[in-house]
Amino acid sequence: MKYSILLAGIAGCFASILHGSVNDAQTIQEQWQENIRKNAVYSPKLDGAAYFDASLPTDLFEKIAKGEFTRNFYPVFSDRKAWEKARQSKYADQIIKLADAVPEHQVPQLLFSNYRRFVTDGNRVDYQTPYYQRRKQMAYLSLALCLTGDKEKYMPRLLDHVLAILEESYWCVPAHAQWDFKKKFLFDRPRADLFASETGAQMAILHHILGAEFDKYIENLSERIRTVTLERTLYSIMYHPLTKEMTWWRLSQKSNWSVWCSYNNSIVAVFLEKDPARTAAFLREFLNINANFTYHYTDDGYCEEGPVYFTKAGLKVFSSLYLFHKIRPGSMDKVFSMPRVRAIFEYISHVGIGDNHVVNYGDNGPYPTIEVNVPICGEILKSAPLKGLNNKDSEFTLGESANHLSNCMKLLFELPELQNNNCEIQPFSLFKDRLAILRSKGFSVAVKAGHNQELHGHNDLGHVTLYFKNQPIIIDAGSGVYTRTNFSNKRYTLWYTRGSGHNAPVFGSREQVVGRQYTAKFLRVDRKNITVDLGNAYPEKAGVKSFKRSVDFSENKVSLSDQFATSASLPATVTFLTPCSVQVLSDNTILLGDVKIVLHGIKLQKLSPRDLGRYWEKLTAVELKSTGNDYKITFEEK
Repeated sequence: MKYSILLAGIAGCFASILHGSVNDAQTIQEQWQENIRKNAVYSPKLDGAAYFDASLPTDLFEKIAKGEFTRNFYPVFSDRKAWEKARQSKYADQIIKLADAVPEHQVPQLLFSNYRRFVTDGNRVDYQTPYYQRRKQMAYLSLALCLTGDKEKYMPRLLDHVLAILEESYWCVPAHAQWDFKKKFLFDRPRADLFASETGAQMAILHHILGAEFDKYIENLSERIRTVTLERTLYSIMYHPLTKEMTWWRLSQKSNWSVWCSYNNSIVAVFLEKDPARTAAFLREFLNINANFTYHYTDDGYCEEGPVYFTKAGLKVFSSLYLFHKIRPGSMDKVFSMPRVRAIFEYISHVGIGDNHVVNYGDNGPYPTIEVNVPICGEILKSAPLKGLNNKDSEFTLGESANHLSNCMKLLFELPELQNNNCEIQPFSLFKDRLAILRSKGFSVAVKAGHNQELHGHNDLGHVTLYFKNQPIIIDAGSGVYTRTNFSNKRYTLWYTRGSGHNAPVFGSREQVVGRQYTAKFLRVDRKNITVDLGNAYPEKAGVKSFKRSVDFSENKVSLSDQFATSASLPATVTFLTPCSVQVLSDNTILLGDVKIVLHGIKLQKLSPRDLGRYWEKLTAVELKSTGNDYKITFEEK
């Protein structure tokens, strides 16, 4: 089943309450402290853990264990020359303005009643929004303090936020927390999820740049930051008696959790762990996770979680390697040159379509994050495709969720000089049997293949995305705002995850369903045609004996042809989702914005609105029904 690793991890969390005496809070706490004292690190076996080893310096971790690495790649507050230079960045004024907007004597309130809503009504937003806001405001205040040196203006509000975050009972967000079968919160399990880990990384950087200044206001506050952060992140991951159940992501092969969490906890290890031998051991574990993640990728770097999740998946591998590069310069040079590693990082340069959109599939939307790590990666790799994605006018995000401090530090101190690029259209991109894209100044088209058990995936085999003159015509809806349903056994009750929510046919009422066994393969991909075999994309009850979808492509015209044979005479229903205005001109001619659709062997059944709200302001479903076992749909300028 899709999300089997994630669901197994959650099941493990539930199962942990049944273990008897080991779940006694005092016993757990005592065993945890004993594991820390003995340095009894939990080290799972990963089949791809050694994937980078031949490209690493043989003495890398020996050197780190001896303390031969630097933590000083970011300036502390007292290095006024460095911060005055950073003040010249165009992002400095933005950050200061945002810090000035943070109200005095107020910190966003976090309520357990909102935390518990995840298990009562599925709501994630009402707790996570102020949770993220706390961390974002803390980042802006700390950076404004460093950039201006004005303690009187910024320190009181900053300390309010720092103390509030330290006083939070739990850093893990409710969707990732541990609950028993009666919806009771399991408080004694400090789970280092995605955002607890991000919080830990931000607190670690904060400790580095401002810890000495904090101690001038509150005695030993820097040590309080250090111990609380280690307990809630690194020491929970490495030493907690229930860590195997709480950190399922360490065993994951391709989930973004594995590299997202490992990167942020690597930052914690570098800045907060005093014992360099432990730091080396922790970093070895996290590099193994990144190696295992890379080992299980394909050579072409295809990210099955999609282009928006790429910044939290493949690009996080770069972030971890780049951290090693900073603490031990040159240590990752050979890893950076590995062909598969390079392909993973350059994936994002091959999935663009239209006017700064990406070909979205699964839970992704069409709008990519303008992420600072992309040009940094491009500079390290000397990658023309990555360098070409951004220019002097690019506006990089200051951060997402809980990572604003680490992101802004890179913007202020590590963003390479960018040039104005006039990139030519890349006419053709192919990820073997997963995704094909053809582009031109007129039409551009993408076809999805693969299987129906991809991470963050939908039942979307054969789905076609169409753009004309850089504007979306036929789209993938992506996903709605996440609730408990999105990652539950009711996931495929959501219309946009289902086969019927995409434009591969539904035969009668029989649509594609979830499962690794349901596959689609490309039969032909060149600059004039994409043909995909969908004969194995449907469950047996659909009665599909054979099914080929072919897209003929030119700059001025696109034709989609479907040919199928079924055991029962069931009509095929094809539903196109469009953000364009729709006008029916005749029985076989429809206008979608500036594109005319002509129907052959298939008829318009109905038009209906689809409300999603997350990525598209307005969508119309254009439902077509076949009159036989083959049909053709042409798209051309009106």
